[in-house]
Amino acid sequence: MNADQLRALLARAEFHKFLEMEVVSVAPDGRLTLKLPYREAYTIFAKAGTYHGGIIASLIDVAGTMACSVVKGQPTPTANLRVDYLKSPARCDLYAEAEARRIGRTLGVADVTIRDAEGTVFALGRGTFNTAAPEPARA
Repeated sequence: MNADQLRALLARAEFHKFLEMEVVSVAPDGRLTLKLPYREAYTIFAKAGTYHGGIIASLIDVAGTMACSVVKGQPTPTANLRVDYLKSPARCDLYAEAEARRIGRTLGVADVTIRDAEGTVFALGRGTFNTAAPEPARA
């Protein structure tokens, strides 16, 4: 999958549309960067402006699955996800830097780092994704 195919994949899912993520870069080896522009809708308390943890976890999830999908050439649904929150981001754009670590016949693993434009790390994540060939649709 290339950057245009990833953009098309992001544009099809309603939740992805809500997040308004942007593909910044993508490499064929499964390294990519997504940008999540700050919106007040992502906060837990608007006055504080801090991101809800679920938004950060979702960004990690999407970036990880996209990293595996780039290498595999097909969508790779999430099998497991781990998130370590290191610091609370507030009122800033977030960047998810993902790297596919291993792509096997049935499972892939990707690591994701969440940063701001200045490089401050807010969260780390690792996901396991289903890389098996899709089953044919049943009638």
